[in-house]
Amino acid sequence: MKMIDPKDFVLSPEEIAAMKESPAKSPPSHKPARGIEFFKFPKAVLIAIFRANYMPTLALAMAVYEGWYRDFKKRNPVKLTSALLAEFGISRDQKYRALKILEQSGQFLVERSPRRNPLVMMKWKLQKD
Repeated sequence: MKMIDPKDFVLSPEEIAAMKESPAKSPPSHKPARGIEFFKFPKAVLIAIFRANYMPTLALAMAVYEGWYRDFKKRNPVKLTSALLAEFGISRDQKYRALKILEQSGQFLVERSPRRNPLVMMKWKLQKD
């Protein structure tokens, strides 16, 4: 085992002079921009949701859109899982009512199967399998 020698960390006069000639880089004057996360819905979807005056519908639409956004392949339709809805605090009954309202808006298609999570397709996004 080699012992640390303080003489190994001493700078020579030439190294000190070279450091004075080249000033250190100044830190950037502004903070780097963070990615802004937002949800862009078509106007027709938002109008239909607010007309229904049932806010779990908006939360469900956001959950569907976030599920699509997080998917690496950006698949549409989105499988509406319980884990996705748990983040938004949506119960099973609220999900059922909100899906009906979203379907009635004409901007979503919902494919239901017994004992399976529903598949929700956003009409304004390209459909992918």
